[in-house]
Amino acid sequence: MTERQELLDFPGAEALQAAGHVEPPSAQALARAMAAVRAAAQDEAGSAAVTPFRRRRIRVLSGRRITATLLSAAAVAAGVAVYTGTGAGSTGAGATSAPHRTTTGVTAATFLNDTAEVAATTPISYGPYWKMRLKASDSKGTSRTFTEYISRSGHHSVVANGRTHHKPLAGTWRLGPKQLGWNDLDRLPTDPVALLSLMNSSKEYAGQSAFVQAGSILGSSPASPPLRAALYKALARMQGVKLVGTVKDGTGRSGTELVFNGVASQDRMIVDPRTGVLLETVSVQTKESLHPVNRLTYLSVGPATKIG
Repeated sequence: MTERQELLDFPGAEALQAAGHVEPPSAQALARAMAAVRAAAQDEAGSAAVTPFRRRRIRVLSGRRITATLLSAAAVAAGVAVYTGTGAGSTGAGATSAPHRTTTGVTAATFLNDTAEVAATTPISYGPYWKMRLKASDSKGTSRTFTEYISRSGHHSVVANGRTHHKPLAGTWRLGPKQLGWNDLDRLPTDPVALLSLMNSSKEYAGQSAFVQAGSILGSSPASPPLRAALYKALARMQGVKLVGTVKDGTGRSGTELVFNGVASQDRMIVDPRTGVLLETVSVQTKESLHPVNRLTYLSVGPATKIG
């Protein structure tokens, strides 16, 4: 084995090489990685003091892999790198087109907190309308693609099959027992503890858990970067959220999937960890339903100057 092969002899090395250039990890993520590497180095030194010469020589050689381990650990901590292993897959219309891969040494809370850092620094543009190009599908094979426009004044327009429907809308997004409009988003707290308390105040009002409420705002609203970051941090504090791993959404885009088992459904969201953008939500009804699986894919979301 050459020195290069030895340095790259760790889980996830092939994926790391294939990824090519990635942005540097955050200071917080790097600090976590450095702590893990220092702990490993201390274990290495402690073991070398008591092992025979032949065994110690092998450990000295393996110690040169600390640099490679640091790169892998930092990338994992930043939520951008190595996904290994096989997890449970989805079923029905919610099934993804690629097997799930879980992250090594990364929890849902870690991933969500790191995604919050990305969301906080990702700029967002605004216009007189907020435009969403969506695709909705269910387990019966029915699907439709349409465009929604929302204005600050509270009007809602849907464009589908060449026709535009207008209607006044008091609220678009739910938070706890309340329906919120565009202007209400700016008045929400950006403290994750307060946000989670507010979302949970409804006791899953109308079957919507905090997980579903956060997903709706993250996916379809013009929420500010601080609010988006707070929502991800609130989900990180929510009990029962699990990290599935890398999957494909309904259009083949890669993202990281999270899952939560609610009162009436198992709910999933797929997030692009590079941008903090929510790509897709999937709801699998656990009680009898005419449409047991519902998928909503966000094809594009952003500002617009006019309808049409």
